[in-house]
Amino acid sequence: MKRLSVFSGCTEFGSEVQAFRDRGHNVTTLGIEGDVDIQCDIRQYFPSVDDHYDFVSLHPPCTEFSIADWRKGACKDRTPDMSIVWACFRIIDTLKPRYWMIENPRGCLRHFIGRPQYSIKYGDFGHYCLKPTDLWGVLPFLAQMRRDTHAVCERGRSGFMNDKNIKNLTAYETGKSRAAIRSIVPYSLSLALCLAVEDALG
Repeated sequence: MKRLSVFSGCTEFGSEVQAFRDRGHNVTTLGIEGDVDIQCDIRQYFPSVDDHYDFVSLHPPCTEFSIADWRKGACKDRTPDMSIVWACFRIIDTLKPRYWMIENPRGCLRHFIGRPQYSIKYGDFGHYCLKPTDLWGVLPFLAQMRRDTHAVCERGRSGFMNDKNIKNLTAYETGKSRAAIRSIVPYSLSLALCLAVEDALG
């Protein structure tokens, strides 16, 4: 499988691409900083129509759409910068992958682009808190996404933080590192997505 991950999160801990790499798939990451394959602003990224990816995932920053800060007001009263989100859709339209996903914590984004195809909780996949999350896109049937969740979370992983460490760091660290910890996609969710796409691709 060949896949592209845009804003792939906390790359030093593997994040949502790690299970795909562990299972031998060809993964390309794109972001504005960090250990990524393509370092650029998504709004300046114009892939070729000849590029081929089986699965593309995009994780636009959630600051503009967060409902945690009540001072931003109700969703209907906001005028967020949608340029990054529209760039996500432009990339999908250009690449036309068989499967794709836009992920964002449950908040105001659904007010601007419609209700998601899936709504999950990171806590069901071993995250330190529930973190309700919306998934838009074309995805395989994910009814079995929670399978092996607990076994995966319990297994030790070099280079990947287990739930206890994530919780402790989030509780006591501040600044950029804390935001990075919050952005981690649970490994078991990465694995569930990988298995679902593998099954669909045959």
